[in-house]
Amino acid sequence: MHILKQTFLMLVPGIVGTNFLAMPAMAISFNFSFDNALNGGGAVTGVIRGLEEGTGAATSVEVLSNTTGFGLGEYIGSPSSNSWTVMGGELIAFDFISFGIRNTPPATTDSTLFFNSSELMGASFRAGVNSNISSVITGRSGVTTEDIALTFTQFTQLDDEPESVPEPASVLSLFAIGAVATGSVLKRKQASNQR
Repeated sequence: MHILKQTFLMLVPGIVGTNFLAMPAMAISFNFSFDNALNGGGAVTGVIRGLEEGTGAATSVEVLSNTTGFGLGEYIGSPSSNSWTVMGGELIAFDFISFGIRNTPPATTDSTLFFNSSELMGASFRAGVNSNISSVITGRSGVTTEDIALTFTQFTQLDDEPESVPEPASVLSLFAIGAVATGSVLKRKQASNQR
């Protein structure tokens, strides 16, 4: 019974460690929408993908629709800035700008996109898309946060290809269990042969 208990205690960490590593990683993504009040008007929607709790870079920032018809597509090509802070599932701070002139296809090359959470000229939580490939208006007198109406809606998705790699310590513990079990069987055999 004692050997069975020891075997069980050695087996649990290996199984638990392997199972946790086999779980797919969770990426936090946000749908966004804003009124392009700083850059000529229009309603813009899109998605930001690949964020996690804390501060980091997005893996994808994509404009899905714009009622004025320009700037659709992916903007992660060569962003000048790509910093997003997620806390408690909410986007609380961000600084992103991608000039189309710096991108190469398949990233969008015909427009510039920006997001910024800091206050400028009376507006915070600002965003805009401009058909100019090398500039964008990030603030304008008389344009308020309410005029821009930037909103984010969080959703969670599984990564496309989660990795399932056993932890080396887990594999070693499985080998150790096998060695303990083999040793106990040999001891029992040896003890029964001596009687």
